[in-house]
Amino acid sequence: MKLIAIIGVLSLTFTGFGQVSFNAGGSMLQQFSPNRPWGGFHLGLEIPRDDQQSFYFRYTHLFANKEPDSVTFYFPARDINALPPGSYIDLPVNGVPTMNYNIIEGGTRYYLGNGFDFGWAAYGGSNVMLILNRVRMKYEPFDEVLYEPIDDYDGSIISLGFGLNGGVKYSMIPYGTIYLDAGVSYLVAALPSKPEVYGGLFNQLLFNVCIGYRKDILW
Repeated sequence: MKLIAIIGVLSLTFTGFGQVSFNAGGSMLQQFSPNRPWGGFHLGLEIPRDDQQSFYFRYTHLFANKEPDSVTFYFPARDINALPPGSYIDLPVNGVPTMNYNIIEGGTRYYLGNGFDFGWAAYGGSNVMLILNRVRMKYEPFDEVLYEPIDDYDGSIISLGFGLNGGVKYSMIPYGTIYLDAGVSYLVAALPSKPEVYGGLFNQLLFNVCIGYRKDILW
């Protein structure tokens, strides 16, 4: 009887463990457009349901990128009477739109091969994304005492998207896991803070790549 009780306790302890994985690494996003790619980093966690399926959550920040061509704006004089002789009443100033990405995503992954915990494995699944873009206009230097800048193009865009992702990983017990994954997402809805915020940097179809390190925690 004592032996049966000990085996029961050991079985309960083994089957009742919990696991969560923390991951971090670099990220790159490319729109399906002529714009240059965005670069940044990601942080996340992954919770295995079993050795073949997991749920993941990730935050990605991509640093601001700019359009290749500038736009000319005409800033009005604050006080026409205060202008030096020969000055512009409306000063031509070049500006370049910039935009970054803040992405919160979550989804499922299905593993093939050695599974979630061991060796080589491929995985794929689906995800949902909530995206916040900060859009700003960077102007060339000008005399801000004499001229009034135009700030109508600064603002933000909130978007909702869905996508597919896949990748490959290699687990090195007990050191952790390295992984490389990629995904394609489509933004089904976008809400700008004001209509002027939309520009050449925004695109509904996105391709992203992540490479990083994952550490599993058991309890």
